[in-house]
Amino acid sequence: MNQQRHELQFRPELRQYLLPTLVYYLKLIELPNLELETYLSKELETNPLLEDAQADGQSDEEGLSEEKSDEKKEEEDLSILELFSDNWDPQHVPRDIQFDPLENVPSQGEKLYEVLIKQARCMFEDEELEIALLIISNIEEDGFLAATAEEIAGTEFDCDRVCAIIKKIQRFEPVGCAWRDPTEPLLIQLEDAGFSQESTEYVIVRDHLKDLKNNHQKNILRKLNITDQELNKARQVIAKLDPKPGWRYSATQSRYVTPDFIVYWNDNKLVGALNDENAPRVRIRRQYLEIMKHKAGVPKDQVSFVRQRVQSAQNLIMAIEQRRRTLCRIINGILEYQHEFFEKGYNYLKPMTMTEFARQLNVNPSTISRALANKYLESPWGIHRMKFFFAAAVGHTDKRIIFQKIKEIVDNEDKSSPLSDTQIVKKLSRQGIIISRRTISKYRDLLSIPAQQFRRK
Repeated sequence: MNQQRHELQFRPELRQYLLPTLVYYLKLIELPNLELETYLSKELETNPLLEDAQADGQSDEEGLSEEKSDEKKEEEDLSILELFSDNWDPQHVPRDIQFDPLENVPSQGEKLYEVLIKQARCMFEDEELEIALLIISNIEEDGFLAATAEEIAGTEFDCDRVCAIIKKIQRFEPVGCAWRDPTEPLLIQLEDAGFSQESTEYVIVRDHLKDLKNNHQKNILRKLNITDQELNKARQVIAKLDPKPGWRYSATQSRYVTPDFIVYWNDNKLVGALNDENAPRVRIRRQYLEIMKHKAGVPKDQVSFVRQRVQSAQNLIMAIEQRRRTLCRIINGILEYQHEFFEKGYNYLKPMTMTEFARQLNVNPSTISRALANKYLESPWGIHRMKFFFAAAVGHTDKRIIFQKIKEIVDNEDKSSPLSDTQIVKKLSRQGIIISRRTISKYRDLLSIPAQQFRRK
């Protein structure tokens, strides 16, 4: 007869848990201010313990003084009263700073964002979903992925895992989004349509796209050893591909953009601030705090309900404050680093990567990536996406900046030994602007700058 043995075994195991406050924070940090207002309004509706501190007309100073007087009367104080007083001290945009609605460029990326998010929630869960949401938040309206896999991974995630999820998102509808190279969406669409990597269409896009664009048919025929008929057939297939698949979901109705940050002049000094004064100032209703302090005579089920909701409210309020502090650090950091740009204009924009910026602020690069997603900044030089202030490939760098950089390099060159276009390319690459020699030549012509041999004195 077999006897069952029962034993206690201890097995060391490492598990990763996200604190509730961190979950709220990761969600809130990605939201632009307008979406934050909507989100907090819903929270105020669904959690009866929360209220808008501004709704009753009570000033921050009055709320703080009232709480301090209550603290003196009570021998035992609930810790949440200390953590979340009615006082709120954000760096708001002064009311006399006016926005010109005619300068507010319409935002057109939300529809693509929503389409990708819905598909991500169906395919991924847990940490993979968190990575997917972070990737999608960095996809521009044309489908371009504005952050590298390394920047998205940071120290929180495995880079190979991020790359694998990017590849899955590239198969979402519209096929080819999250691309980093101009040929990438075309190749993905060909694979999705059933073309192998050995097919004529795939090889032309991968290796001979420039010849195709420049109508150098003889080069393609010679290199691939194919007939005119095969080339024409391949050309018809390639012509139906979409190099910027995100655009088809971006033709949404125009709406004004409300900047999340603003840099303005105040007493001859540039100041950076959050534009969040319309967001509700969430706090916990005092009547429920009183229930937690004086439980005697209160039904247990009511105390249990209030305790759970107080904890949820506490996590939300802490996350809101943490979000505000992070965004304040970011705008102040950008203002400090790009001070000359805000003061003098495009010619003084400095190259900067998210990784370098994160290192300066001593935060994770993925935090910076999240915080900048879908946010805008207004300055004396107009409204820009936040990612405008970070180095990117030439296709996503303002051409005015490139023109000014080329002109600056040529103006400061040794006139007895002018720089070649290749040397200009190298100088720009050191400044974070990646551009081809042919493009330099084209831009130089547009600026009416003679070629190297004609600039020698």
